[in-house]
Amino acid sequence: MAGRPPKVDHVRDAFTGSIESAEKLWTAVIPSRDADVTSSCRSLHPEHVRRVVELAFMGVVEAWEEFVTLTLVRYVAGAKCDGGYSPSLRLAKAETIAHAYQLISGDPQFDPNKRYLGLRSPLAAMDLAKVFFVGGRPYTSALERRQDRLQDALRLRDRVAHSSQKCRNDFKKTVRTFLNLGNDGTLTQGYGVGDLLMTHAERCFGSSVADRGLSYFEAYMETFRDLATHIVPPRKARVRLRFRRRTRRISICRRSLTTGLTASLWWQDRVTASPRF
Repeated sequence: MAGRPPKVDHVRDAFTGSIESAEKLWTAVIPSRDADVTSSCRSLHPEHVRRVVELAFMGVVEAWEEFVTLTLVRYVAGAKCDGGYSPSLRLAKAETIAHAYQLISGDPQFDPNKRYLGLRSPLAAMDLAKVFFVGGRPYTSALERRQDRLQDALRLRDRVAHSSQKCRNDFKKTVRTFLNLGNDGTLTQGYGVGDLLMTHAERCFGSSVADRGLSYFEAYMETFRDLATHIVPPRKARVRLRFRRRTRRISICRRSLTTGLTASLWWQDRVTASPRF
């Protein structure tokens, strides 16, 4: 039975809310990192600061995975943004969100409360998007340019959550890439994810990030926010249209005043030049 299309803007808002919460944690703990060891301003031990940054980052990465899943499922079910955007479907839209889960998973018994779709990898998300949407948009257009950084984010998240040798090796690979240490570069003993996230992002995120002196944590928060607004575009403000109409009225008034003034001057010249009776 056909009904109203599902909403999707609230999914973006929930994800950006997670980013804002992480940024507030960052703002709260960073002064403790920069304070002198003997200063009364230091309220947290450096190790605790590092841990808070790591957990805040991990929470955003997990929220990102949920954001990709929830938006993709809703778009397959015909969701449209409040601003009017909706991706072009290659197939007929799903009847419901539950039906969309079944189509995407290929399992008529799929239960999202018990299982995951497995869209952790940006490549997996893009491949699936290409099946259901023309050109895979908006996922391919958003993720292709940042695929490597998103994969690095997963490696950093896994290193926070796990201590397996694979996670350690993947983390070292990411650090060498970000810090330009080369394949044989060695890390300081005890160097962790928090240390990397608090480092100035001089590489991998573009000159704009480097010039503004952002850390890798801040660069990732900015990246995730940009991706969210690309996949679920917000409603456009209408201020410009009202301004244009107002400008047009002002122009008309100016032309009217100018025309009236010109006619008045012309008549005054005629009266002055005419002989008096």
